[in-house]
Order: sequence, then structure tokens, then C-alpha cells
Amino acid sequence: MTMLLASLLLPAVITAADPAPKAAPEVKAKAKKEQVYELPKTGKNLQRGSAGWINVEASGTRLIVKFFDAKKKPAIPDVERGFARFQFASKNPERAPLHREGETLVSTATVRPPHNFLVILSLFRSGEAESAESYTFKYP
Repeated sequence: MTMLLASLLLPAVITAADPAPKAAPEVKAKAKKEQVYELPKTGKNLQRGSAGWINVEASGTRLIVKFFDAKKKPAIPDVERGFARFQFASKNPERAPLHREGETLVSTATVRPPHNFLVILSLFRSGEAESAESYTFKYP
């Protein structure tokens, strides 16, 4: 009887002692290699169709436009300049040209607070008179 009991328990002990193959760490290693990019939490994020994203932020007295690719990784702008028009609820509209400054477009004109307005943003490619892209949105 004890021999029968031992023969029944022996396969269970051997199976429990044999570790299963470890495939999970390889999957985790691959997941660590892919870095996930996020858009900024401040400002207004707008999708540019298949070209990626832009982030428009009124920082201090300047309007800053940052560019991101489809994977939300910071990118070099494919436009040379821009033009923004601000429509306030209680005062006259203001305009601001945007020029390249590194990897962003920045307004040279002062954008006075309160930063609560409708923005009409036009982006221009190098040497073109007509706007390549146009966006209208409420900020913030």
C-alpha cells in the first residue's frame, strides 16, 4: 500500500520540482525597449492629420507652437513661419507673426493675459504665399 502511495506521489513531486520555461522576461525586455512618448499636459494639443501633432501654448507673453510626429515624439517643424490671430471676448482682436526658433515657432508680438481667446493659426511652408495648414480653436 505504501508502495502504491509512493508511486502516485512521486510524479507530483517531480513535476513540482521541474520549473516551467521562462518566456515572460523576454516579453518584458522588449516592452522596455519601446519608449512611449506623451504630448505636453499644458497648452492645446491638435492633431495634424497624418503629419503628427502640434502643441500650442501661451507661455508668459509669447505663443509657442511645438511639433510632434505621429508617435508623439518631438519633431522638427516642416513649416517655416506662421501667423496667429487672437479673438478676445471683450477687446479687439490681436495678431502675431510666428518665426522659427530652434524646433518651435514663437510669436514675436506680445500676447497679453488673460489667455482666454479664440485662435486662428495659419502655418506656411518656405517660399509659399498661401497657408499650408490652418487651425481654429479656443485657448485654453
